[in-house]
Amino acid sequence: MTLAILPLLRHLGSNRNGAIVAFGGTIIVKTSGADMDHVDIVDAVYQAAVRSELWPDTLCAIVDYVGAVAGNIVYQAPDGRGSFLIPGRMREDLNALYLQHYTSNPYARAFEKVKPGEIAVGNRLIDAEAVRHSAFYADICKPQNIFNQLFLPHASLHERGGIGGVALFLSRQQDEHAAEAAARLGRLSPHMARAIDLSFQVNRIARAPELPQRLIDAIADAAVLIDGRGAVLLLNAAAEALLKQADGIFLSRSETPSLAAHISKTSTRLVNAIRQALLIADGEDTPFDGALSISRPSGLPPYLVMITPLAPTAVSIWDAVDSGARVLIHIVDPEAKTRRQAQQLQHIFGLTEAETRVAALIGSGMNLPEIARVLGISSNTVKTHTGRCFGKTGVRSQAALARLIASIPIAGNRPATPSRTNGKSRPRQS
Repeated sequence: MTLAILPLLRHLGSNRNGAIVAFGGTIIVKTSGADMDHVDIVDAVYQAAVRSELWPDTLCAIVDYVGAVAGNIVYQAPDGRGSFLIPGRMREDLNALYLQHYTSNPYARAFEKVKPGEIAVGNRLIDAEAVRHSAFYADICKPQNIFNQLFLPHASLHERGGIGGVALFLSRQQDEHAAEAAARLGRLSPHMARAIDLSFQVNRIARAPELPQRLIDAIADAAVLIDGRGAVLLLNAAAEALLKQADGIFLSRSETPSLAAHISKTSTRLVNAIRQALLIADGEDTPFDGALSISRPSGLPPYLVMITPLAPTAVSIWDAVDSGARVLIHIVDPEAKTRRQAQQLQHIFGLTEAETRVAALIGSGMNLPEIARVLGISSNTVKTHTGRCFGKTGVRSQAALARLIASIPIAGNRPATPSRTNGKSRPRQS
């Protein structure tokens, strides 16, 4: 029954034995899901959708309403990393044990074949008697009085290569009413699906993609943020311009855009380095070499690439399947830096465009034959431009010209406006 009617507070409270339901400007606190009707439960589900911290209490209410002993929202990733479990009246120590050792159990393997939106009754899909003689049953099921399972797959979790959805657990006594419990869960099914998807959307907003975009836009050189799948999440303006050139490194056109190099061996090194950085970002201790160079078909000086794992986020469990930034990739183009400095030199000393191009390549460390090959001009023309640069700047050698260019500060970049798709900044492609 209703314990109290409270005015709407700025912060909602909850407890493990009850659930919170909001009606207009009041909050009604109910003792358990057994005291709640269908409308109450649906309201509680949508409250949890916008405030993820309410999901454990809401699951407790759903457990009581359906007629189960416990339940959870679970996602089991294909490789095990990124799996999570939101419990409703379950033992925390056994949750950790389950995720560590028992995600590949007969129930989970059977549930992989169930379509999203359908209700599966576990013991109808497996050899239940054999399972009761397994270590999984002895370690996980028996201590929690679990005799059977109901499972409702969720599309946004189930379609990521793993398995995910809502699981409710029945005792031996409750299993006698499994059909009725499944029917009740079925009536909640569309609301649970919408609520879980809404949780994803709310979490995306809470992570405020504008902040990481502003941070990488503040980096003068090319900067790329990589998500937990190894896909490109955000680019700054310098990275967009660099990748558009496709000179040694480029953005693949696959369904999940990722970085690749034109030289196969270098591309493999890049992919492996990103994979290692993701493991470290997930808390694993693994060898890591976060720096490499990428040669350029144009003959310009190679890019210097630095890969930095980012600390795991603690915003929400949904990050496991809706990944935020996990790795920062910093791409330095030595020639671009000296080119910007040479452009400053052009304004100061009145160099021509051709002279500025030659000066920039001298500043990046190239000799005259290399400059002639990159620019597609003769060595004599390069010598002529170099001599005019000497005359206008007052220096007498290539080394002195390079030092002069290096001494010129570079003006800061103007932050770019991020592009977005579905409320989330995405890599911009040409």
